[in-house]
Amino acid sequence: MNTPAERDDDPPSYLRAMLTSPLNINLGLGTVALGTLLAIPFGLPGIALPLLAFGAGEAIASMFVPSSATFRNRVDRAHRKKRNDRAAAHLFGEIERRVVADHPRWRTWKRMRARVDSLREMGRHTRNSLTERDIERVEDSGLDFLGLWLAELSMVERLKAVDEKSLEKRIAELGARIDAGAPEARSLRKARADLEELLLRQRRTASRLVAVEAALLSLPDTVEEIYQAVVSTPASGSGGTRLQEAIDRLRLEEELESSYGSEVSELVPKSASRMLAANRH
Repeated sequence: MNTPAERDDDPPSYLRAMLTSPLNINLGLGTVALGTLLAIPFGLPGIALPLLAFGAGEAIASMFVPSSATFRNRVDRAHRKKRNDRAAAHLFGEIERRVVADHPRWRTWKRMRARVDSLREMGRHTRNSLTERDIERVEDSGLDFLGLWLAELSMVERLKAVDEKSLEKRIAELGARIDAGAPEARSLRKARADLEELLLRQRRTASRLVAVEAALLSLPDTVEEIYQAVVSTPASGSGGTRLQEAIDRLRLEEELESSYGSEVSELVPKSASRMLAANRH
């Protein structure tokens, strides 16, 4: 369980990242080893001098490295990946409890991840039209896909739990009793209002479900379109506009936040809901 200082939705500590980096830890271990060797011929000064030099180097590095834009970008990417991986694990677990292991959408999700990994790798080794922010947006698509899928499952469960026709019949019965002058008319009106609100929520959920289902179809297709455009288009070619249009369509999490945000927050732990919210900003 993360402590408050280690919560994934908190900004990363650049100083801590520097101090705990593999390079810094190896330098510290090397300093201790060197001091141990020097202690044999020189005694205590042999240990102290390397440690003092290491401490002085750490003090100087702490003034410059944490404020370096390159270092901060690297730390931010690692922190963002850890946050997204944790959120994806929560969503994956919730979906896995509800669908079979060989569900076709698992293959779709794996194919999206393969395309994203390939785009990231191409970004490291070849020049193309994708910016770092574009690649991050494409990487987020896998998390968005899981969020939309879980929202769809939640909406279907909710719609199945309530029979609209029975609800409409019950509302009509209450209305007839109220019109007939039943002595408990006040409580009947309250009950009818509650049922009418439930019916309205059901119909809203049905409308939102259509939007989520459409997004679940278009999101993988958009990722595939981006992948094909990057593979087939030079770094600055005629396909740049088409590529940017495809990237812009990945803003589904912002456009559909009202459609699936509440659904996911009701199903996954609060930590995952916080990470999903942070992922949208």
